[in-house]
Amino acid sequence: MPNHPLISTSTTPRQRDRPATVPARSTTRTLVAEARTANTLNLSEFLHRTGRDVTDVYRGASTWTTLLRRADLLPTPTTPTPGEGDLLKRMHSFLHVDDLERVTLYRQFTLQDAPAYDDLTEFDQTIARMLFFNLWDKAGGHASYTDGLVSLRGQHTVRAELGQLLTHLMHSDRIRPALPLTGAHAHIPLSIHHAYNRSEILAAMGVARLGGQLPCFFAQGVLWDPANKTDALLITLDKSERDFSRPCATRTTRSAGPVFTGSRRTPPPRLAHRTALPEARPTRLPRPAVHAGAQGHRPRQCDAVGAARPGQP
Repeated sequence: MPNHPLISTSTTPRQRDRPATVPARSTTRTLVAEARTANTLNLSEFLHRTGRDVTDVYRGASTWTTLLRRADLLPTPTTPTPGEGDLLKRMHSFLHVDDLERVTLYRQFTLQDAPAYDDLTEFDQTIARMLFFNLWDKAGGHASYTDGLVSLRGQHTVRAELGQLLTHLMHSDRIRPALPLTGAHAHIPLSIHHAYNRSEILAAMGVARLGGQLPCFFAQGVLWDPANKTDALLITLDKSERDFSRPCATRTTRSAGPVFTGSRRTPPPRLAHRTALPEARPTRLPRPAVHAGAQGHRPRQCDAVGAARPGQP
């Protein structure tokens, strides 16, 4: 792989650089000024030196690359790589990733020697499709998953930023132990009490697929998945523009019935929902839980409902 200015071998910020004060309110102008002062191309290093949360960097249309370019730390190409802008806008869709299995495989595709889709196990191919639809929820014009994932190799800036973001998440306290599904749903790479977005859930269930239904066209309501005998239910609980100005993720929760439930915001097609996943033995329905959004935003109240579809096992 050719050298890229965003690639860094530093993964552990220096303790002496930790700020002693609470960061000022995050605006693009403030973040650009802080980037100049921090004078680093490493995302984790910047966050540690400034005391910022990673969500500060990805507010609105901001990304780590755009901040570096505005701070004159990274040259702006005279001829942008086709598709780079759209892919950079998808970086915020990875902030919720909180398990090592997913972040590890996602990160492999940011490397120049990324694995070939056809060489992956069936389980890992499903996770690769989750990555694919998280980057291109309208398929991005790709005829196959292989074509899409291979095209990332030419996106040096996108791969560099996504690699840094996933590395930061991998070493953060967001990562929690996996509680995979079992029994008839063991092939679905979703873990209980972990966060997912709509594209990942539909891809994991096999509902979203090339040549079929795409995640961006599933709005809200019930989607019956006959292969897994599972309902995907998305419910709009809160339409506040303030609360939904940032992407929200899914918290998977145990429930007695094979139902995925959740809430979805109004367009653009990013959603927030809480899902209920099946378990071998009946359990009490969980109490309503609060899922906190991005830093500085009011938490959203989400309910989990678990009940089998009438007439279904």
